[in-house]
Amino acid sequence: MRNIVLLAFLFFGIYANAQDINAAIEEFNQGNQALQSEDFPLAIQKYKTALEIATTLGEEGQELMAAAKKQIPTLYYQIGIQDYKEKNNEKAIIELQNAIKYGEEYGEQDMVDKSKDLIPKIHFARGNDLFKDGKFDEALGAYSEAIELDPLYSKPYWGQALTYQKQGKSDEMVAAFKTSRERSIAENDEAFVERINSTAKRLLQSEGAGYLKSQKWNDAIKCFTTSNDFKADDPDTYYYLALSYNGLKNWNMAIEAAQTGVDLSEGESKDNKAKFYFEMGNAFKGANNNEKACEAYNNAKYGQFVENANYEITQVLKCN
Repeated sequence: MRNIVLLAFLFFGIYANAQDINAAIEEFNQGNQALQSEDFPLAIQKYKTALEIATTLGEEGQELMAAAKKQIPTLYYQIGIQDYKEKNNEKAIIELQNAIKYGEEYGEQDMVDKSKDLIPKIHFARGNDLFKDGKFDEALGAYSEAIELDPLYSKPYWGQALTYQKQGKSDEMVAAFKTSRERSIAENDEAFVERINSTAKRLLQSEGAGYLKSQKWNDAIKCFTTSNDFKADDPDTYYYLALSYNGLKNWNMAIEAAQTGVDLSEGESKDNKAKFYFEMGNAFKGANNNEKACEAYNNAKYGQFVENANYEITQVLKCN
């Protein structure tokens, strides 16, 4: 009688185990079908169910478990990619965080690495959207999240720089541009380095021009001098510096700036060089060096400076 009972239990165990295997396989196959139709959320659900059943099967469920574990983080990653392409950034981040979670749990390091690489880029994109909407503080928060996850990624610093510019925070803008440039150099992204330099130069010159107009000479000098950190061989910068130093009656610095502008304009027409010589003449006149002033004004008698230079030569200084 005892042997009959044991056989009955054994038969029942084999039968139940076979049922569980079939159920796990069925769920896995349904996951495959959902995957083929690109219903990724349903596929994940089915693979998770198959995995849950397979974990109760011991050695017989190992192969199925391994297959399900490979699919789950991969599908979370695919959903994250889809959401990112559709600009559903918040959801994309959640899905990629799931890819990291299950990738780490199931030993799928490739999905972990890819997801960790993509999330900072999504935070950067999120920051850009907030920037376009004029939500500058929130944009800075998104850029900071990207930087926290990947401090070597250049683009969020660029986003910060443009945001600081909108907020009128010039020092912070410059620091962010410089960090973005440093990271871009490390990434060997020469095109973006050039973009940073040209953009920073343009914004600083624009800010400096505003200070020139309101005769805030020291602020203007700071902007133009800092702009040279991004592009040092632009002659116009030295023209603006000469104007600013003349405004401060710092004649020596004005002369030096104007001469640098002339040197950088080598090969240019006399019309293009006239503005530098005119400011040089103003500086020499201010320093009571009339001989040098006359020489400079004579070199400024071209283009739009003809009338003003001639007036200084004939009416003010009465040059020989």
